[in-house]
Amino acid sequence: MGTTSPSDPELTPPTDQKAPALYSIGGGMLAVLGGGLLALQRFGHMELPSWLYYAAVGALVLGIVEYGLGRMTREAAWDWNKSLLFALVLALLIRWPIAEPYRIPSGSMETTLHGDPDFGKGDRVFVNKFVYGVRYPFLNKRIWHGKDPERWDIVVFKSVEPDAEHPTLVKRIVGMPGDHIHITGGNVYVDGELLEIPDFMPEGQRYTSGFSMKYGVRPEPEFSQVPEGHYLVLGDNSANSRDGRYFGWLPNEHIVGRVASIWWPPPRWRDFTGFSTTLWWNGLLLLLGGYIILRLFVGRFWRTPNADQQGMNLVFVNFLHFGFRLPMTPWKLRRWGTATRGDVVLYRPAGDVVEDIDVLLGRIVGVSGDEVVVEDGKLLLNGKEQPLVPGHEIRIAELPGETHRYGKKGKGKAKCIVPDGHIFLITDYPEHPEALDSRSMGFVPEDYLMGKSQWVLWPLRRVGKVQ
Repeated sequence: MGTTSPSDPELTPPTDQKAPALYSIGGGMLAVLGGGLLALQRFGHMELPSWLYYAAVGALVLGIVEYGLGRMTREAAWDWNKSLLFALVLALLIRWPIAEPYRIPSGSMETTLHGDPDFGKGDRVFVNKFVYGVRYPFLNKRIWHGKDPERWDIVVFKSVEPDAEHPTLVKRIVGMPGDHIHITGGNVYVDGELLEIPDFMPEGQRYTSGFSMKYGVRPEPEFSQVPEGHYLVLGDNSANSRDGRYFGWLPNEHIVGRVASIWWPPPRWRDFTGFSTTLWWNGLLLLLGGYIILRLFVGRFWRTPNADQQGMNLVFVNFLHFGFRLPMTPWKLRRWGTATRGDVVLYRPAGDVVEDIDVLLGRIVGVSGDEVVVEDGKLLLNGKEQPLVPGHEIRIAELPGETHRYGKKGKGKAKCIVPDGHIFLITDYPEHPEALDSRSMGFVPEDYLMGKSQWVLWPLRRVGKVQ
């Protein structure tokens, strides 16, 4: 077996492949800090303030990602960071004003909600934070008010007790503003009349009234009449619930949102709002399911320069053009279709110089047996000059130094003749001086082809087949 010199330009990795070690170390320290704080909350049963909890989650995720990016080039790491930042901002924009998952920490809402403080146990619920109006982050104050809470709504709220064991609680609204409440004999009386328990409540629901309870139990006006803008919230597991009977009336501003559904564990899935029976919900599921099937099995959308390099097109890449591929893998369960010169294709890159890149889009300029040479901005196919795109004069950029290793005179025919089962691709950005295609990565196996870019969908004036 022969050996090669480390100075061989084809085997020596680029000098900027690794970022400074401190980049990875800093990410690891962030991950340890965030993970430690979350471990204290989960296993030490320590309730973190909301802002510190979110900071810990962010530090853990950011630390893990940044540690993983430590071996990338600065440019690649920056691209990942931009994507991460976008995803983080999007997640915050959803979690802050729209919806957020919560864990049920105690059994005060049994049997409606199962609570358990241990890790991985207890129901997980989605909370609609938009329905009652958007609150300022980390403050018990609303930017604007939505609809008013209704009797029997299950709500998540910030405790009115400063030393509460759980600063965020979940209970059911029973008393409305202005109601005169009296709990006795297991029943709730509103303005002197028995409050009927709805069918969706736990069977045999009873509300206890002990000596240590005041609100809704004692007859004095300050304990029996719900003030305006306030509510009486009670746990369904009345005998084991520290609720409004102890801490008093709940201000509207403390309500985070309405519990919409149990989403975990799957056997306990339940919709509390009836939204899952609406046309909106079923239409959304249909669209989402259709998109997932389309994305996994049929194709995907991709932005690419148009043929004359003036502006961008949104194109559809057809995964079924070359066969039926197992989703999220390079393996095809069944093959059909052949690679043709001129096709614009989505493919998995070849060679060790592109280990950080998932897929690329390029144009096939050479198939098995073709001699491909790119020089002076021109494409020579089997010794004859060929336009990259018929009818368009597009100049191909010169790659710097030793980057241009294939399809170049002086490198030998082995670097210009496309071997069997391979293709030669030119990038979708041929005028870019740092283009990544077969000139630098080498011949691409036909098995790496994922799909053909077939139809332009946008802009409207360019709708049609890809040139």
